[in-house]
Amino acid sequence: MKLNHINLYSHDTEADRAMFEQYFGLRTLVVRGTKMAIMQDNDGLVLIVNHFDNKLEGFDYPKRFDILHIGFIQKSREDVDALYKRLSGDGWEVQVPRDAHGAWSFYFRAKGGYFIEITTLTPVRPVEAYHGNPQ
Repeated sequence: MKLNHINLYSHDTEADRAMFEQYFGLRTLVVRGTKMAIMQDNDGLVLIVNHFDNKLEGFDYPKRFDILHIGFIQKSREDVDALYKRLSGDGWEVQVPRDAHGAWSFYFRAKGGYFIEITTLTPVRPVEAYHGNPQ
């Protein structure tokens, strides 16, 4: 099974669309005013940012959107540091990269209100590996 799409509620769809193009290489497929932008990466994953307030009614979304985040894997610590420098140099408020669970990573808040994690691959220790139903 392959993940097909991610849909994120955004407070600023245009700023988020531009950020995903500029820093993460996504290309925009559709823009519907300030309400929605549909983008795609080179592997076919579709990312949608929307500002449909009416969709929040009657659905049990978390009360605090800041717990939501998406992550981008980088090949090396140097790649994480390079993206950190680009973002901070362009005025984004970003955390300083740090070791987190064996990976080199940082977070920043998108204009839409959710967080983005930039990280190297997190190693899975043998003791943490899932082997079926835990006892």
